[in-house]
Amino acid sequence: MPYYPKKIVLNKIKYNSPSGFVNVGKYIPPFEKVKKGFGYMGVIVEDYESGKLQCHICGEWLQMFNSHLAQTHKMTSNEYRKKFGLSISTALRSKKLRLNQSAVMIKLMKEHPERFNNKFSHNGFGKGNSYAGNRKGKQKAEETVNKYGVCDLQIMDRILKLRDKLGKTPTLIDIKKEYGAGFVGHIHKRYGSYIKLCHENGMIPVHSSLNPKYSKEYFIEKGLSNEVSHRILTINEGRALYKYFKGGVNEWKKAVEKIKNEN
Repeated sequence: MPYYPKKIVLNKIKYNSPSGFVNVGKYIPPFEKVKKGFGYMGVIVEDYESGKLQCHICGEWLQMFNSHLAQTHKMTSNEYRKKFGLSISTALRSKKLRLNQSAVMIKLMKEHPERFNNKFSHNGFGKGNSYAGNRKGKQKAEETVNKYGVCDLQIMDRILKLRDKLGKTPTLIDIKKEYGAGFVGHIHKRYGSYIKLCHENGMIPVHSSLNPKYSKEYFIEKGLSNEVSHRILTINEGRALYKYFKGGVNEWKKAVEKIKNEN
């Protein structure tokens, strides 16, 4: 297999490849399988021994895809990357070829610095690069998501592992302690709420201060046992109040008084 620096830790998984195993780089499984094709979305699988890469479309193992895509599948490299969730900068060639090409370029740069001393920004890949995956308003490729373990399958896999570890459905506080606030942010961004994520996957949500159980009845009961005022509300309750009472405290107070009069 190709040489990799020791500091790079690669994920090696079983796969129907010539050697029976593939490298999936530094990306975090599980991955979404390609529905009509081979391999995984957002992942270039590399045979563990030969270093060849598998074409997502036909399953053939190759050292490079460029000519194969044009001749066999009538597709450009960028069309292929977009279709299978790869980053625009992902090389569609094996590690062996990339190392050889890198060695040639380094030699040329040393021998002819006046010709090969262009900065990345001169070629459109420095500051202001429109192809970068972290630009505001630009949807990240599935490959970028796989790198940080926040695709749909990976989010659920982490939650299920934490559930098994705790012996119960984890609260958002449990998730924050285990995976960090950034992971909680991804859940809200992807699903809208943790409660929705739980219901969609057949889990009973456990409420916490990060995921409180508010409802119209909740505020009416609170008002019946206390003087209706902003003073009896926490910050989170104050924010949630307007979801159930558009007029705020005044509308809430009227609803509570109506219940009292009926009783």
